[in-house]
Amino acid sequence: MKPYFLASICKNGILGGGLIAEESALHYRTNKLTVPPEIRHIIMPYDHILSACPGWLLCFPTLSLTMKDGAQWKYVVFGRRRLMKLLRQRVPGLGKG
Repeated sequence: MKPYFLASICKNGILGGGLIAEESALHYRTNKLTVPPEIRHIIMPYDHILSACPGWLLCFPTLSLTMKDGAQWKYVVFGRRRLMKLLRQRVPGLGKG
């Protein structure tokens, strides 16, 4: 079973959805019709992730992913510690930082 994380993208509000850890990429998906089509399904290949920075939004744990092409995605993630551990294993050069 693929690791799944309850997550909400932070873009013009908290939009809901989830992160799915596939073999070669992290996928964000939501089925909400109020979310613009270009961010309903985001594929983030592990080798395109430049950095992953944990943080907080009020009392919620967040994770900001910066891609090598300059794109930046911020998520409220439940199970962030488990996701960070997985990303350290799959993202080349991410390390413990």
